[in-house]
Amino acid sequence: MSLPVEQLGIIAALPGEARALARLRPRGRARLSGGAQLVLSGMGAERAAAAAATLADEGMSVLMSWGTAAAIAPGVDPGALVLATRVFDADGRSWDTDDGWRSTLAAALAPAHQVFEQRLVDTPELVVDAAAKRALYARSGAIACDMESAAIAKVAADRGLAFVSVRAIIDDASMALPAVARAAMDADGRLRPAALLAAMAGRPASMHVQLRALKNLAVAFRAARITLADVAKVVRGEVIA
Repeated sequence: MSLPVEQLGIIAALPGEARALARLRPRGRARLSGGAQLVLSGMGAERAAAAAATLADEGMSVLMSWGTAAAIAPGVDPGALVLATRVFDADGRSWDTDDGWRSTLAAALAPAHQVFEQRLVDTPELVVDAAAKRALYARSGAIACDMESAAIAKVAADRGLAFVSVRAIIDDASMALPAVARAAMDADGRLRPAALLAAMAGRPASMHVQLRALKNLAVAFRAARITLADVAKVVRGEVIA
């Protein structure tokens, strides 16, 4: 089954997440082969909702939340693909995803990747350590979290559009997000060298721990990007090697 990408609107938060589809600057956009439209929204629900509304206004019939997520359930490895069956926001409201899109993507990608068709929960801020992930897992029953999918799902539901969420895992449930990594980037994905240096200077005693965590995070991000590259091939109608 081929995917009807000519009316597909894809919302990604950051340039690094969207690189498998197009090389864009923060808040950029591109028309992809087949007619799909890609918009970089920046991080967070408000920005994602605005980008989704723009694509809906332009006549897109399917909205796709694209990017990375943090695992909050055990057994979900970096590079795993989460194709959410339902997404929840922080208030407990939920929206279903489109069965046709999800099942087609899962069938194409499961032979090569760890694929989960389960719940995804949105959070207003990054979930940065293992204890917070365990608490969110116990509270939500979801296996992963991001910051944009529920906002995009709500726009799709309000406009009567199909919705699908594509999220590759970076950090597993046991990984903490290093403070220096959180300081290094703004909400649009731009590097902040001064903030990074300040964060490093403020934690000299734990710097070796922070640097090791950064290295682990970089390895995990590469795994997520490999997965997203294969999803991009499916969206373009190519065969995964």
